[in-house]
Amino acid sequence: MSLANSCALLLFLLTLSLYIIFSTAANTIGVTRTTVAVAADTVPLPKKVATFLPSDISPPTEKYWYSRLPNTPLPKALGYLLQPGHYPSITTEFANENVTAPSKNIYKVYKRSAKHKKAMKSSLRDSTIFYLYNDLHPGKKMKILFTDSGPKVSFLPRQVAESIPFTSDKIPEILKYFAIEVNSKEAQIIREEIGGCEEPNMEGEEKFCATSLESLIDFNVERLGQNVRVISTDAGKKQEYTVSARARMIGDDKAAVCHKMRYPYAVHYCHVIADTEIDEVPLVGADGAKVKAVTACHLNTSAWSPDHMALQVLKIKPGPAVCHFLDSDTLVWVPAK
Repeated sequence: MSLANSCALLLFLLTLSLYIIFSTAANTIGVTRTTVAVAADTVPLPKKVATFLPSDISPPTEKYWYSRLPNTPLPKALGYLLQPGHYPSITTEFANENVTAPSKNIYKVYKRSAKHKKAMKSSLRDSTIFYLYNDLHPGKKMKILFTDSGPKVSFLPRQVAESIPFTSDKIPEILKYFAIEVNSKEAQIIREEIGGCEEPNMEGEEKFCATSLESLIDFNVERLGQNVRVISTDAGKKQEYTVSARARMIGDDKAAVCHKMRYPYAVHYCHVIADTEIDEVPLVGADGAKVKAVTACHLNTSAWSPDHMALQVLKIKPGPAVCHFLDSDTLVWVPAK
């Protein structure tokens, strides 16, 4: 790492630490909600990643959650991201983490490289991600791997996140900011992830990339209001699962799905797609473990490319309803009944 890049990283660390210290002091008084407590030894830190936030200092973001969503419990998947002592705030080594997790890129994966397609196909050979809408019924057996779509990093405070560029024309500045080499795998992933946020919307799609917890909340509250549920798939190991009961619809095309992105800090790719149904599927593993999986079903795929990964895996042409399981760190926002 060059001296200039090292200095840039140290300057960022100093700025972030000072911001958190002053923000925490200003926001400590008046917080009445119970903090999500996670034992330090229950969530392992990623290897070879520095923790930039002191374990006893939390960004003042949980208070914002309850100010905007007073009746919505903080989901476990987000609770971990608010605990700097458990996940680092930043990583610059995320190229090898779940490179084939398909959920976020399911809609535009046919634009990816041949190498990326081959890697995804290889990962899907012995596990079920996609299935036909009418092919899920009690007693159905499937081998499923519930993955995380993004690296284990926490949210940055909003003011810090908004001070960091997040556009394609600022890629050189972003790479310098995080001391990432221009020709590295991480640099290529950053280009792809930001590029995905900037791509034109599909027909019937609305999307937004949230770089902080606050912007994630704001996007969904503006769309759905404050009376919402936020759910995600239970984590489960790869094994054969049996559908134990009928799938239950919990949301329609009003629901927003937010995928965690592969990025140096926590960023979520949120989108809403027309003609989409969100279901909750009860599963029982071969070892007896019970899992509630969340799935998204796209009821009309007639506008999809024939090269779309889901269509290729299922060996069908565009048109029929196609469903897929969501990653365990993907958040689904639905109106509360």
